[in-house]
Amino acid sequence: MTDHPTLSEFATNEATDSRPASQPSTDETVTMTADERVATYLIEDQMADLTDAIREAVQNGIDSPGSTRVLVSISPERSLILDDGTGVDLESTEGRRNLSVLGAGSKQRSDDETIGEWGIGKGAIIAKGAVRIWSRDAALCFDYRDRRDSGPWADVSGRDGQVVDTEHHLEGMLVKISHYEDEVPNPDSYRWRRYVRDLRKRFAYVQSRTGVSVVVNGEPVDKGDPFEAVADSPHPSLTRETEDAVLALEYTPHEGLDIYSNGLYVTTKREYGLGGVVVSKGNLTLNFARNDIQSGCDRWQRIDNALEQARDDLYADVSDDRLTAESREVMIEAMASDGDDASDEQWADRKLFQLATESRISLEEIQAAPKIGWVDGAQKGADKLVERGYIVLDTSDSATQRLCDLATDEDTSITVPETFDVGEQAESEGVWTGYHRIEDESQLNADQRRYLRFARVLAKELGIERNVYYGEASADAWTDGRTYIVITDSAVTSRQRAVWMHDLYLVMLHEAAHGTSSRDRPSHGHHFESTYRSLVEEPNNRRSFAKLVQQVVDEGFESVFEEYEVDLQQSEGVSSGQVR
Repeated sequence: MTDHPTLSEFATNEATDSRPASQPSTDETVTMTADERVATYLIEDQMADLTDAIREAVQNGIDSPGSTRVLVSISPERSLILDDGTGVDLESTEGRRNLSVLGAGSKQRSDDETIGEWGIGKGAIIAKGAVRIWSRDAALCFDYRDRRDSGPWADVSGRDGQVVDTEHHLEGMLVKISHYEDEVPNPDSYRWRRYVRDLRKRFAYVQSRTGVSVVVNGEPVDKGDPFEAVADSPHPSLTRETEDAVLALEYTPHEGLDIYSNGLYVTTKREYGLGGVVVSKGNLTLNFARNDIQSGCDRWQRIDNALEQARDDLYADVSDDRLTAESREVMIEAMASDGDDASDEQWADRKLFQLATESRISLEEIQAAPKIGWVDGAQKGADKLVERGYIVLDTSDSATQRLCDLATDEDTSITVPETFDVGEQAESEGVWTGYHRIEDESQLNADQRRYLRFARVLAKELGIERNVYYGEASADAWTDGRTYIVITDSAVTSRQRAVWMHDLYLVMLHEAAHGTSSRDRPSHGHHFESTYRSLVEEPNNRRSFAKLVQQVVDEGFESVFEEYEVDLQQSEGVSSGQVR
């Protein structure tokens, strides 16, 4: 190939770009038709950011006959895209038309030899800055927004392009975009870093499909064989090759599946409940913005079928307790989509649905029950019913909610038993389901009064700035996480003084560790456990409790209660109520 200047030389030497504007070779203006103007408007609406324009220029470089490498230099001021192909004769009518008229050119949507489509990419390019397209001995210049008043852009604006001679010959093609300021994010912002990162991602597997390498800001973007994407994955993974695509899948549902059309990134799909990459062998039929796949794409339909089978095979290697909510939703949708599908039987025995106790149960177990109940979030009564053998499903879990929705859908193949009212069933079983605070504390018996007053002393001594009340529930206590704590009879395990005082000490610290409501479904995750353990093991708390116990032993309860000024409350005309 004939030697020609490198990309870095173009990026640093403006003098090599062209002759002065006073020396055009043809003084010819290329004008787009009215239909093309409409297409340009559509492109402006569809192309979201500068990386879309650069993508189009890079695709043209990859598609250029004879091209083996495309160099990209992107900076906040300008972008340059240089390929080493045969270039375009801009002094010919056909060459000028191909690079200036929207929809013109030799590319066809059904052509798998090129990755670009429709010949409309040039519209996205000229919308992002003053553009100069140089090949061989001429350059085609655009200034869509009429922001330049010197050089080759002085006499052009809008969709009109100007052809000028260049100082020397260039094999291949160079596209230079001098960015309009409002098309470029702040160079110090995360958005600019994301621009460069996303541009590299777009061409990650182009070389594996076309043999053309892409280099962005001096770094090759090629990720090699798509199978390598999951070669070292710590998660269950699967690789498969079909006539239409290379599938490299891993069990990372939250990351989604990156889809590449003939090596060019298109979109990330999460509906398969998988991570990894899919690289099609040939072009997918894409939408106008080229960021999704059209529904009528036959190649994608075949890939989709292969993906579903591969997903089923991969899920077989994932234990039930590792299945995420995303995966379980995918599985229930597949089970409901077709009663004759093998997955309907394959997954019926897998524990996909959540009980009120947060344990899981299979569809087979659900369908074997005489009746089932539904609750939105765990409830104490529901917990107790499950412990007694009832099936109470928790619809706060997304997969379980989907099953609940399908239970009333006449078009689904999934059936579930009749339902029972959880509250009524809990009442008939003698399972307490409510949380009630006793407002008239004079109604408490002697033991309850002592427990309550001692708990109030503990709150003061331990620095727990919440009101303390007595109530009725199956829980030991509950709190709103901010203003109050309510203890119950089950907070104490013995009437022996040393035991129940320590019981209350732990219960008070437990509720103090809750920063949100501990009713219904209390959060007992890692953060809570860490907070609770630190409160229990805090030396000052332990010393304060030991000091208080010794004071009770030495002085008696009444003396301690008087010293701390804790007493009972009496509510006029109200015997019980619910904390709000």
